Amino acid sequence: MKVVTIFVILLTLSVILIEANKNQPDASVWDPVTSFLEQAIVNGSFPGCVALVGTRDKILYSSAPGAYTYGVPTPINVPKVPQMEIDTLFDMASCTKVTATTTAIAQFYQRGELSLDSTIASILGQQFAVNGKGPITVLNCLLHNSGFYPDPNPFWNTPEFGCPATAYEYPPLEFSCQTQFYNSIMNQSLMNPIGSTYVYSDLNFMTLMLVVGHYARTLGYVKEYEVLQDCLTGGPGIDQCYYEAYVRKYVFYPLHLKSTNYLPPTYLAPYCAPTENDTVYMHTTIQGVVSDGNAYAMGGIGGHAGVFSNAPDMYQFMHAIMFADKNSDYLNSTTVQLFTTEYNHTQSSRALGWNTNDPTVPDYGWSLACGTLSPKTWMHLGYTGTMLSVFSKIKQQPLTLVVSKVVKFKKTMILKLIIKQQFIKSHHFSINEIPHFLASSP
Repeated sequence: MKVVTIFVILLTLSVILIEANKNQPDASVWDPVTSFLEQAIVNGSFPGCVALVGTRDKILYSSAPGAYTYGVPTPINVPKVPQMEIDTLFDMASCTKVTATTTAIAQFYQRGELSLDSTIASILGQQFAVNGKGPITVLNCLLHNSGFYPDPNPFWNTPEFGCPATAYEYPPLEFSCQTQFYNSIMNQSLMNPIGSTYVYSDLNFMTLMLVVGHYARTLGYVKEYEVLQDCLTGGPGIDQCYYEAYVRKYVFYPLHLKSTNYLPPTYLAPYCAPTENDTVYMHTTIQGVVSDGNAYAMGGIGGHAGVFSNAPDMYQFMHAIMFADKNSDYLNSTTVQLFTTEYNHTQSSRALGWNTNDPTVPDYGWSLACGTLSPKTWMHLGYTGTMLSVFSKIKQQPLTLVVSKVVKFKKTMILKLIIKQQFIKSHHFSINEIPHFLASSP
């Protein structure tokens, strides 16, 4: 008996319950999927998408129909509208929390260098302890029960916060606000007693970014020459810089994720899927830079957002975690089990950094983002529509599914999730039904 594993790497799609049989489908069984994706583009559901399905050993299906936009080129791509490619880059948004920050925290934990019960103040200093934050632990941040508000108030990309770049109509992507956002994190107040309530908050992972950077710097994992030099502003927030260097060196590089990182170089911007037309802050179609306003004001590097990647790299990343060896120095199977298992059933569906699909907890498994999949399904969502998900079941064949989409309007994501959730509830899939599922739900 082998573990059947379904990886779902998605922009605006939900996930699937699949039981594998002994026979893998032949190539023609995927024809309905291709037809559906092409028809969805014609119908206006999305301008383009990337889909990839594979087992532990090989890719069964891949397709990249459609284009970046519906006929109007972005300023970067004028005069052409690029066609989607399998390796099109996407802004992973809050999936950054698990691909970068959670993985880094798990590595420090696995090596015995970080206790999850350590207080943030004991790591970052007593300035963090103001406003009652002293008892907040690393674990509280991973579980989103630290007591933080959902977001900084005011947002860091607003005139009220006063980042220097905000004064420009087209704010430059720079680190001039590093000291300000650092002080904002350290001086945050709380909305709930620590540990009492689950409230999903970007502030948790903005804080954990500094924790990772602190250990990367003080334990010698990253040397100053390895840090992006324009990030080193000389202020107290430089652990942001050491954080980025650490995840680049120890999270992405060991898995050979060549297309996964913060701050994609300018020459790659034309190969990044656009995310939205921003008329408030950046005053342009956002493409090739992080769309999260706080992360942009931070210089493009945040523990909560900022990573760019593509479907092949995310397949490789999720594959490495799901099939982690018990002796792996990257993340071993024991560590993966801890970080992907629901922690406190009475409070939320959250695992450590990751979330699960448990419908019997107060938040209903992130509002049942994965439909009626097993409560042990672990996943994460991103505001741009990204989704990573893993479902395992003891059956004959391991299976991996990776799908990525870019949509024209973010608001359609909610409707698409609802449609898929309803569809999943009324179906039980075998491996041969995967194409039918994809061809039946937008």
